[in-house]
Amino acid sequence: MKKIPDTVRLFQVTDSHCYASDDSRLTWTDMPIYPNLSLKAMLAHLRTRVVGYSALMLTGDLAQEETPATYQRVNTMLNAFPLPVYTIPGNHDIPKMMQENLSGNVQMPEHVAVGKWHLLLLDTHADGKPDGRLTDEQFERFEKLLVSIREDHFVAVFMHHHPVPIGSEWMDVMGLRQRTYFWNLVEHFPQVKVVFNGHIHQEFNGQHEYAGGRTVAVHGTPATCVQMKPVRQNIEFDHTRPAWRDIVLLPDGRVQTQVHYLPFVVREEAIKSSI
Repeated sequence: MKKIPDTVRLFQVTDSHCYASDDSRLTWTDMPIYPNLSLKAMLAHLRTRVVGYSALMLTGDLAQEETPATYQRVNTMLNAFPLPVYTIPGNHDIPKMMQENLSGNVQMPEHVAVGKWHLLLLDTHADGKPDGRLTDEQFERFEKLLVSIREDHFVAVFMHHHPVPIGSEWMDVMGLRQRTYFWNLVEHFPQVKVVFNGHIHQEFNGQHEYAGGRTVAVHGTPATCVQMKPVRQNIEFDHTRPAWRDIVLLPDGRVQTQVHYLPFVVREEAIKSSI
């Protein structure tokens, strides 16, 4: 019988912006970025670190070229990874197409329980919108899940869009639209300890604070493709080193987390060795 871990360790990667072909270059920056190669390099690096980890969390924008062939290519890469992969759509994705073309090791659950921790995955995608939105039905399901979780257990929420301002004017208009309603709901459930998001292409570590002094940590994770400079009025690219976040969920409800970058740049020459 497999032992349920007391401490839950996760990888988070996000915003791969992939294409159907590994030799496709990201079109919205002059930086030489090949998203599929960056994701492949990240997965190869993390494969050497999986001992003691429970899952890989992939928090949206899997695709830049939203076609079945792109999701099939991503699915092939992710199914070679030796951990379960839990994913949600981003604003660049097509949720129905994801569901139809992701399978095997790659799942799109709303709730995953590991030990005393509950991972709740929220789909903040809205068709044709860059910002994040949750429907009334999604909020109802979210609340029912929270109600079902024991008071001595803990919750980590994963979503694509950021639920608090990050200080970048151009990006903050594309965060979660109903952030006030979200935090008013979470206020009733002290089990919620942390929120992890993607979307922002930069590292962010903040929190939401309630009047009574309770805080819920919010962590944004950089992309596997291009990074953006923080605290800017307009978009500015930073660098191309792919990033991931290590997440440690402790059995007493505390959270330890750190962003890491690959120790190398994924160069164009890597196309020659692409599968």
